[in-house]
Amino acid sequence: MVSDAVNMCSRTMDASASPAARPAEASCAFLQGNALPGRWSHGERFVMGAIGFEAGQGVLAAAHLFLETSRDSAVLHVLALARHPMSKAEIARVYPAGHPLGSLAVELIDNYPDLIPGAHRLELAGGRVVLTLVFGDLSALLQGVRGQVQAWFIDDVFTPGNPHAWPSEMLRCMAMMSAPDATFAACNPTQALRDGLTAAGFACSVRPDFSGKGEMLVGQLVRPFSEPSRTPWFPHGEPSRVQRAVVIGAGIAGASVARRLAERGWSVRVLERHDQPAQEASGNHAGILLPVLSAEWNALSRLTSLGLGYARRMLDRMAVDHPEIDWRPTGVLRLARNPRHAEQQRKIAARLELPEDFARWVGAEEGSALIGARVEQEGWWFAGGGWVNPPSLVRALLDHPGIALTTGVSAARLERIDNSWHVFDASGRCLETCETLILANADAVNELLPGALPLAPVRGQISLAPVTPEHRLKAVACREGYVIPERGGMLCFGASFAHGVHDPAPRMEDHAGNIERLTSILPDWDDLSAEGLAGRVSHRCATPDRLPIAGPLHDAGAFRQDFEGIHLGWPAHRFDKARLHPGLWVSTGHGARGLVWTALLAELIASQLNGDPLPLTDDLVQALHPARFDYRQMRSAPEHRQAWSVTGEDL
Repeated sequence: MVSDAVNMCSRTMDASASPAARPAEASCAFLQGNALPGRWSHGERFVMGAIGFEAGQGVLAAAHLFLETSRDSAVLHVLALARHPMSKAEIARVYPAGHPLGSLAVELIDNYPDLIPGAHRLELAGGRVVLTLVFGDLSALLQGVRGQVQAWFIDDVFTPGNPHAWPSEMLRCMAMMSAPDATFAACNPTQALRDGLTAAGFACSVRPDFSGKGEMLVGQLVRPFSEPSRTPWFPHGEPSRVQRAVVIGAGIAGASVARRLAERGWSVRVLERHDQPAQEASGNHAGILLPVLSAEWNALSRLTSLGLGYARRMLDRMAVDHPEIDWRPTGVLRLARNPRHAEQQRKIAARLELPEDFARWVGAEEGSALIGARVEQEGWWFAGGGWVNPPSLVRALLDHPGIALTTGVSAARLERIDNSWHVFDASGRCLETCETLILANADAVNELLPGALPLAPVRGQISLAPVTPEHRLKAVACREGYVIPERGGMLCFGASFAHGVHDPAPRMEDHAGNIERLTSILPDWDDLSAEGLAGRVSHRCATPDRLPIAGPLHDAGAFRQDFEGIHLGWPAHRFDKARLHPGLWVSTGHGARGLVWTALLAELIASQLNGDPLPLTDDLVQALHPARFDYRQMRSAPEHRQAWSVTGEDL
């Protein structure tokens, strides 16, 4: 096995000219210093961490060796932290044609994410190599990434002369992320690194490196580091003992989580009350994928931006085997609502300094050229955005041998009996029993668990018109509403937002409102009449903070009892972890933006259930946690607590 590592390193270094040879030498040190590939040869999952990614030669060399020497069913998870990530063009120059890392290098280039802060999950080699690239400040990221790392590759990403190099808090977080038997290897080690790792609980030793010309530091965790949870009110769910789950709801949320579990080898039963999947909000003619930007780069901005990248990679990957998915990465133009809004957005553009291939601010003339129709406002151009037909995507997601769909059954009651969930219909017939149950049925969650979550249905109506030569677009355009290019000879635009209205039939006044929204985007398209339009009504499931809900479901009654002292300022260590409903999970509250984040949230839930490293940093996991609303309520004094309300939503 050691000879395999040596041969792989030699091939990589032979193809690399200086200075690119240094990362190849470092990868050899990593493999030898962590006793690889021997440690992964008999397991089903191995988790490695890389502090310092550069062009990824070390990570790809390890992945290449993993594919050659591990079981065919084994999966390698790599958590790679990059403080100053390279661009896609720079990465491509490192791997010319004929590079020994071959198809892995091509896949890395094809899937390389936009250079925006946060965690980006990439799947290579048919899902056998799962690379989570985390861009940004390393100290903050190490405190937010979850994963039991078994082997660390530490690069010299900090300048040795920097008195703040290798912060002790960062190395303690590294120890907390480590499995009990974790090892590490570091090239060109400094005394500060050795001292910090020793203090964090690692036994360290120095040995000659692969080339015999320098030194490397290797070691093993001998004093596992742990501390009380800083957020006991947001507990992580326990991985399931049995790879079987039941999902209620066959819309985009339910189909996505079913697919992510099935691709991990799970057996999944999906229960749907209609006679076909994607019959409610997921049944619309078309839906948009675009991010939402804010000056403070808040949770909504991060989740939609990271979700867009993950969704694009998923759609591109699935389209290979499912060409019936109607996915069009046309780009999206989002116009300013008024001059004041335009000024605010220009300031956001200047402050965030986002890469132009992700988002750029354009004038009306350029925006008009991008979409193929005249607009009068400035706006954001999202080149990576686009639109998809949700029903075609849902059907493709459910097309997996590990997924069984049962339609025409309506869950009316849940009961936990003998450590299993029992799902009953209104007649009392038991539809399913399972240890793991995932509720992905929008606001119908509260029909099964009354008052569990602050969810509200928001009526939305889209309008459809036959396309004429004068009504053709090259890309999606948005303002208060949106318009999507032709699909099947029809132009789709909308959409209305109405709280407390449940009328399922299209209404003429909503068509008129959609025409107003359309002409505010495209002033020359003022020749449409509400009388000649077709339409579709669906109800989006909204939350008070406009973020979805994804994760393990807490026991709300116990939560309110256990955390009564929060409003008194009691510290976190005084509380035990919040009690959960064992094996009960939710994915709901996706509102009007479900297409941009449901794939990523499905991966989050599947990762938690399977015991895999998470695809999001902890701050976003907490921002999505089902317990967040009860936590916010409990922080207020009892006399100031108010019922949640859902007031509105836009694109």
